[in-house]
Amino acid sequence: MKPEIRRARFAAPAQAHRPMYYFTLPSLDDSDFAASICVALDTCRRSGCGTALPQLPLGTEIDASGLERVREMYALLLREAKARDLTVGFYLDPALEHAVIHAMGEIGEHALRARILTCHEYLCERGKAVKRRLHDGTLLSLVAYSADTGEVIDLRSFVHEGEVCWEGANGNFVLREYLSVEDTEREGANYLSYEASRGYIEAVFSLFADIFAPYMGSTLTVLSYSGIGFNGRNRRSWDDAFNAKFEERFGFDPAPYYPALFDYIGPKTEHVKALFMTVRAALIENGILRALSDFATEQGLTPFGSLSEPKLTACSFSIGDVLRNNRYAPCALFDKAYMYGTNSVKIAAGAAYNFDVERVGAELFRNYSRHDRTRLYKDLMNAFARGANCTALHPEGEITEDSTLGDFAARVQAMLCGGRHMADIAMLYPIYHLHSKVNLYVSPANGYEYPTTPYTADYMTLINSISIYAGHDLTLLHPDTLNERCRTDGGVLYLDNTRNREQFRIVVLPATDTVSLANLRLLKKFFDEGGKILATGVLPTAAFEYDEDGANDREVRALTEAIFGRDACDPRVMRDYCHNKNDAGGEAIFLYFNASATDGTHMTRSSTVNEALNSFELPFDIYLPGMPRLECTGALNSIFPEFHTIGLHRTMPGGGMLNHIHKRDDSSDTDIYYFSNTTDTDYNHHVLLRGAFSVEEWNPHTGEMQARKSKFLSYKGEIYTTLRLTLPSCTSTFFLATPAKADEGAVEEIASIHLLRSEHAALMSEF
Repeated sequence: MKPEIRRARFAAPAQAHRPMYYFTLPSLDDSDFAASICVALDTCRRSGCGTALPQLPLGTEIDASGLERVREMYALLLREAKARDLTVGFYLDPALEHAVIHAMGEIGEHALRARILTCHEYLCERGKAVKRRLHDGTLLSLVAYSADTGEVIDLRSFVHEGEVCWEGANGNFVLREYLSVEDTEREGANYLSYEASRGYIEAVFSLFADIFAPYMGSTLTVLSYSGIGFNGRNRRSWDDAFNAKFEERFGFDPAPYYPALFDYIGPKTEHVKALFMTVRAALIENGILRALSDFATEQGLTPFGSLSEPKLTACSFSIGDVLRNNRYAPCALFDKAYMYGTNSVKIAAGAAYNFDVERVGAELFRNYSRHDRTRLYKDLMNAFARGANCTALHPEGEITEDSTLGDFAARVQAMLCGGRHMADIAMLYPIYHLHSKVNLYVSPANGYEYPTTPYTADYMTLINSISIYAGHDLTLLHPDTLNERCRTDGGVLYLDNTRNREQFRIVVLPATDTVSLANLRLLKKFFDEGGKILATGVLPTAAFEYDEDGANDREVRALTEAIFGRDACDPRVMRDYCHNKNDAGGEAIFLYFNASATDGTHMTRSSTVNEALNSFELPFDIYLPGMPRLECTGALNSIFPEFHTIGLHRTMPGGGMLNHIHKRDDSSDTDIYYFSNTTDTDYNHHVLLRGAFSVEEWNPHTGEMQARKSKFLSYKGEIYTTLRLTLPSCTSTFFLATPAKADEGAVEEIASIHLLRSEHAALMSEF
């Protein structure tokens, strides 16, 4: 991007870079809905937002007359938005989904309705024949199962004319019948089927086709949605095509292994569960999420929407593979309270970096139980500094009285759209480990069913230890990305995307016992060529690529030992840590769990992680020597009232963090750094940027731009540009850096960043 274009964007952000604005439509029995809608549009414009996203009131039910009222509202909304130079998003409201599925059911059409996995169980008497008529539904599996031994016997060959007749009950067995049946408890679409999902979307859209036609792509620009996930009772959403999809991907019939989803079937249980959950996650990715993306693209609309839960650490139960499921329209979700959902930004941003998507969405302030102007600003900055660049707000009260927040968000979004993400550290997303720990169940359910986080799921706490304690950014890599889009050369791991090309000197392996064998082979090559690897808690012992004779598992264990050393793989050895080196400079450190997070998961202390990273003696991209070192305790997995009540806020001043993101625009040879301070303490200290630069500071709160004085230092063999970063509480800023020539005589070498606190403090006095 040409510098003059970037300046113009920053000074006066275009409509496309302004945040979106959620508002609630009037109730269907409101006869004066026109006035309410016009007030909402005026508020949207006044608050500095550019797109209005309407939602029906929670709990709305739509009949024929109600549908006509919604049509009238959209007709008015589009007409009035166009007059105000605003754009509009069409929200796929659950009320519309329920109305369509219900109406189709009334005429006997059930092809679009959600399906659910159900299990019928019968006791078998020893020595007596079993004779049972099977239930209606799509039969997925019919087995005899022994809870004592984990033995499973496939009984499908004993079925004749709808009855199972089996005479082999010589052990302590139960007969289990697994079926895919209609989910009759809710009027929902089948999100695990592309055809059903596409049919549902088209059916809803057709109800408004005549109203939308004049505005498509001009005033109507967004297709919005929310609550995507496994929404059936006990999260047992399923699809009739599951077995065929499984066999197509993994080459064997899954039917005999269904008991592994609920119980223990021997040593292969976790292997098989990882495969099952991978297929189920792929169904929702290639079902509703691909259907939404395809339909929006064909209509000239931009998809924008969030998954069903902002706490995505244990995502496999409720969402599936959340990194892949964010690939079409990455979006974080801040819900319920301040900071609840901050973790989800790293995942959404990671999906964008993995799959070469420019926009990273964030739905903010939804259902906040407590808020004020300062807290909302802080969460907006938290989202931006962790990777978001396209926000949709649920603003309330004073935040809508002027355009201050909207203008601020627009400037930041204009700056952070485009460019390559820059980070030295890659972390492997441990999805197969998470998949292997999921257990399904059959139980009455009331309200939202929260996932149980596996106690070894430390990757999100580890991300926060690296970013808000050690002060380094990172990119989360999916196993598929590592296999398909990455290569290693000379101790550097390269992500070879078309736009978002990255290179990493450190790979972090969070606790994971099940890993892709192909991933581990690549990491062994990375280590052999001089790469640095840090692992925590649990080392790999099993291959995701399941084989009956266990050869792949044995290779995984051999590779793990070759990388981390024999002691790290021996449970009888007790050490503080394990450190393995090779002649090429490769290093692998294994850190044991040494603390527990607030949600009960095991973790490695942030200070220990920081020491390990520093021991690699690599020159990192950015240093913030004066930043607060905030020990991560899993606090960001808690909603703010709980976070505050149990005193976690005392470990994070003001419940905030000092954070940053670095992007590079190759077209203009410009590095863009964004720093935010959401603590209650001012930051007034040095920042070191790797490279020799001329620096300008652009203030997104005011729009002001100024040149900055800086100096050059040499540290660990690299030239750094150092200058003072002044960030009062609840503020943020941009540094724009362009290449400069460093005069060797003016470059001072330092041995330690920490010396800047003392001996070299005078160096910065003139700034």
